[in-house]
Amino acid sequence: MTEQVKNPQEKKAYRTKLFEDLYTGIIPDRIPVWDTVGWECLIQYAGKDLMTTQYQYKYELILEILEKGMEICRGDMPVGAFARNPIALMFQKSIVMEMSQSGFIQHAEKSVMDPDEYDEFIKNPHDFVLETLEPRLNKAYSNEVMRARSYVKAVLSHMEQAMEFGRAEAEIVEKYGLFTRPMGSVGMQVVPFDYITDMYRGFSKIPLDMKRCPEKLLEALEAVMPYAIWMGEPNVISPLGCNMIMTHMAAFLSTEQFEKFYFPTFNKVCHIAAEKGQAMQIFLEGDWTRFIDHLQELPQGTQLWMEYGDPQKFKDKLGKKMVLGGFYPITLLSKGTKQQCIDKAKELMDIMAPGGNYQFISDKAALVMSDLNPENYVAVLEYVLENGKYSNAGEQVTTAKKEDSIQKYSHLYPKFESKYVESFEELTKDHPPADPRVEPLMREHYNKYHNMIDRGFFL
Repeated sequence: MTEQVKNPQEKKAYRTKLFEDLYTGIIPDRIPVWDTVGWECLIQYAGKDLMTTQYQYKYELILEILEKGMEICRGDMPVGAFARNPIALMFQKSIVMEMSQSGFIQHAEKSVMDPDEYDEFIKNPHDFVLETLEPRLNKAYSNEVMRARSYVKAVLSHMEQAMEFGRAEAEIVEKYGLFTRPMGSVGMQVVPFDYITDMYRGFSKIPLDMKRCPEKLLEALEAVMPYAIWMGEPNVISPLGCNMIMTHMAAFLSTEQFEKFYFPTFNKVCHIAAEKGQAMQIFLEGDWTRFIDHLQELPQGTQLWMEYGDPQKFKDKLGKKMVLGGFYPITLLSKGTKQQCIDKAKELMDIMAPGGNYQFISDKAALVMSDLNPENYVAVLEYVLENGKYSNAGEQVTTAKKEDSIQKYSHLYPKFESKYVESFEELTKDHPPADPRVEPLMREHYNKYHNMIDRGFFL
């Protein structure tokens, strides 16, 4: 099948085959292409006010913004419409996610956990977070009654927003024949070091812990592992699915700190997911060139999205084992000429594309319209689409077997347990089915709302 077909269903089938081949170690017909225009940037491109638009998400408005975005989007997947929810944050009175005067919602640097609380955290991280740390992160959770009422409002707001986005995105996907990962096959993977740092100790306090109480920090990282494993279990296992990791702290650590505190649990969650048949998609924030040898230890087929670094080194050391993308400087799209932008794409393709295992994606998403010149952006993506064909499509990237690259760690950790996460069996002890016929129906709804509330899966 060629890309000259006009039927959206044929386009979707063609694009799905591109990613199916890419993620199963086959050289695809051409390089798969991602759009990297952030949702906030799309709002601005559509001529909308960023701040007020985020309080008015309805199907018609979202669809209008996505449709306008298709003037410049050329990728094989729908643009990543990951949108923060200021209404939910309002009901939570969140202090960790805050809207600036420009309208951007950003993660604020906070520390809500004291170093002398590590012992309580280690006993059961999830329970300690729910009982002690969440009320510190969300002022509306100051007492049980207000917490319950505020939490319900926040959840309903999340559900409504997810449904509005889901309807609009589904229409764009079908109209333009875009690839989407199977429903339920995508999860957010907790990385213990980033989890403790980002949410509870803070960027400024974690360096002190590495020096003053390293053993407590190491014990806490291991204590998070059962929760991280549980959160990383998708509803659907598919070669087209993935668990997503947005790394934060690694690039700021010394190599010694990285090897001691960051990599051990990071490596294990990747392998444990692979044991269960799930690949990782990892955004490597910063420059990970000095960690290339560590990345070689990850399971075959791990999808790496690089921000900075030496593309040739990554290709030489990881190109046969990992699916690579990134490196294209988003800043060039705003500052360079059209020819300079195209030349950079050609340079990266010449390095990264041979032998497959490559998807074209910029080093980061464009957050504001000043991050890119739309004409340059379109020219680059169209160049890759037109010149990214493989002459050896269908060949295997490597004869190495993925299962041989997977290290077994899951047996080292107990099953995740929390007094605040009730299993279906525990629930039905107190509320048994009235008849065996309704038991599977009860279980179906238990799983649905368990995933929404206990695991935060709203889609």
